[in-house]
This record gives sequence, C-alpha cells and structure tokens, in this order.
Amino acid sequence: MIVNKLPSESRLCGGANYSGRFPSRHRSGHFILLSRENNLPISRIGVSLSKKNIPLAVVRNRVRRQVKELFRTSKSAMKSKDVVIRATRKIIKSDLVVIKRELEQLWLKQIK
Repeated sequence: MIVNKLPSESRLCGGANYSGRFPSRHRSGHFILLSRENNLPISRIGVSLSKKNIPLAVVRNRVRRQVKELFRTSKSAMKSKDVVIRATRKIIKSDLVVIKRELEQLWLKQIK
C-alpha cells in the first residue's frame, strides 16, 4: 500500500514557527497566504483554520487536507520557504471546488 503523506519535517509546529514576521503576503477571497524564506533545505507549511471562521470540524479538516495535499504535490517547485495559510470568514459560504481553485491560484503566485 502506497501512503502519500506530508512528512513531519515539512510541517510548521508550535507557536514559535507561526509568530514572527512574514514579509510576503498574498490574499484571495477566502485565504491569506503568508511566507518567508527559511534556512532549511525544505519548504514547510502551517495551516491555521479557526473554529470561528469554519464552525464545522468536518469542513475544517477537509480544507486542511486539501491545503496539505496541494503543498505536498507542488513543494518541489517551491524554494525553501515557510508558508502559513489562514482562512477568512467568507469561506463559510463557499463550496470546496471554489476553495480548491483559489488555493491553486495562490500557490501559483507563491511559486513565481
């Protein structure tokens, strides 16, 4: 059985990694993407989805999985960066197809 999983070294863990200055910021209708260079050979991702913005845990987890999968499949094109994705309140009223399309557009901006 093949398991396609985001390795733990590719994830931002702990508050210290989320705090600090993120000089690059990209915004879409439903997401804010923050990024900064890191001194590591790999890119890392952090996903911040609050219960206030996405009340249902099922939807929060589904969005989190989509974000991580998109990162996993496209991280080879990205330079060594720390990336944090935050959701806005508008995400409640949209469907997952729109969310996925927006994430892909944000990713393309980030890779450039």
